[in-house]
Amino acid sequence: MKTSMTSRERLLATCAHEPTDHVPLHLDVHPLYYQYDPQATTWEDQFERTDALLALGVDAMIELWLPDPAFHPDVKVRSWRQERNGTVLLGKEYETPAGSLRQLIKETPGLYQWNKINGKTRGRLTDNLIDGIGLLEDVNPSRSVEFLIKGPEDLAKMRYLFQPTSGDQLAEWRTDAFYAKKEAQKRQVAFIARRTYCGSAMVWLTDAIETMLSYEVDPEYVGEFLQIIHEWQLATLEMVLDIGDIDIVTRFGYYDIPDFWSRKYFDYYLRPRMDEEADMVHQAGTLLRQQQSKGLTQLVDIYKKMKVDILCDIDPVQGQEDMALLKRELGATKTLMGGINGDLFLANASPAEIDRTVQDTLRLMAAGGGFIMHIIPGIYSGVPWANVLSLVEAWRKYA
Repeated sequence: MKTSMTSRERLLATCAHEPTDHVPLHLDVHPLYYQYDPQATTWEDQFERTDALLALGVDAMIELWLPDPAFHPDVKVRSWRQERNGTVLLGKEYETPAGSLRQLIKETPGLYQWNKINGKTRGRLTDNLIDGIGLLEDVNPSRSVEFLIKGPEDLAKMRYLFQPTSGDQLAEWRTDAFYAKKEAQKRQVAFIARRTYCGSAMVWLTDAIETMLSYEVDPEYVGEFLQIIHEWQLATLEMVLDIGDIDIVTRFGYYDIPDFWSRKYFDYYLRPRMDEEADMVHQAGTLLRQQQSKGLTQLVDIYKKMKVDILCDIDPVQGQEDMALLKRELGATKTLMGGINGDLFLANASPAEIDRTVQDTLRLMAAGGGFIMHIIPGIYSGVPWANVLSLVEAWRKYA
């Protein structure tokens, strides 16, 4: 076992199943937390947050956010606000050379308090609020009155909304990317790019139930929809990997779960595209991380054959994942990242419960390497900072 390592060395050695000085603990503090705990409001940006977490002795990562999709220059966008039967609706219409696309969502009281997961590489952590209605937002499924993509007739139009970033936007993004790379190297922490997604776009852009009914009866529609997203992402990934020294690329896979895809259609629609992403990432000497808090146990035999390197956000509480099975079946070839539920466990646990859970989790998962302790889905409002510190203290004792 090595006696002293940098955070980056420790994480990469863990992913390579090589000896480390101790089991890593990764903490991801969500921007929403800054509205909950005054201590966090002192962190101006992700770089100050990284410094604070490193001072605790845990492992932090500096993030490069992939650029948002760009629109074809001929696309015209119109937004409006209307009232219908006492409900305020937000509308957006995209006029493309192939025709128009339109979406409507309900304007609910909490809409503008919902942050993106800080989708900017530089800048204040709390500045990036959604504008109310967007393409790829978690608020869309529950609030949508009219989904943007309604069927095969919309796919030709959809292509005009998913173009790689170029021009001044690309230049600004590259400037921020190289800045973040330098800051990661200065702190000797992992430099990660987030995030790609494919299956999740189906949930955000379409009526998911209607689309699920299409898996069998109209596979060409589903395949073309996913391919539009996939091709745009591969083009974007090429820009990201060109920055150099990216350690990990993260996929947002929270909706790549059997609830939405079943085992059959996960294997048919998502697995080949994820493997293609992995091939591209691996050619650059980078690792691919799937962020998925549910369904890994059901998909374990499929994941065993896949090329993804890290399975992140493994949740034994809300996700009901079988940690022992995942360790036994995947622990020799994949890095497993998770083990500690934030919202239901850490938010309410006593110091003694935290100590016992950390000890039990490490006893189960740490043997043979390839395990990074991590809070799922991150540290959000409702998790007392004192409980986070209790977790760190227990980890120091047993890791």
